[in-house]
Amino acid sequence: MISSVFISGRLGKVLKKGLRYVELDRLIPGPTGCFAVDKIPVKSQSFEEDSFLSEPEGAYICLQGRLETDPDFGIIVVLEVSEMYHFPKGTKQI
Repeated sequence: MISSVFISGRLGKVLKKGLRYVELDRLIPGPTGCFAVDKIPVKSQSFEEDSFLSEPEGAYICLQGRLETDPDFGIIVVLEVSEMYHFPKGTKQI
């Protein structure tokens, strides 16, 4: 079966070579009024260092990928197409 997902969020921690979290804020706040953050493991198809792995944590990303299983992380997204959004120098990221 073919799978396709679209995600927009922030880059999170690099987990291991070629694998990194993408963080998503939930749309509805929890009981305390805070928005929970879901961390989705995303794997780069590139065998060399690419912008997906080298960009700083907190950078915004939109990506399209497919679902696969990983023995260590369960269901992951395999990156197919991505677009990074860069802030001007000196801009503080939230």
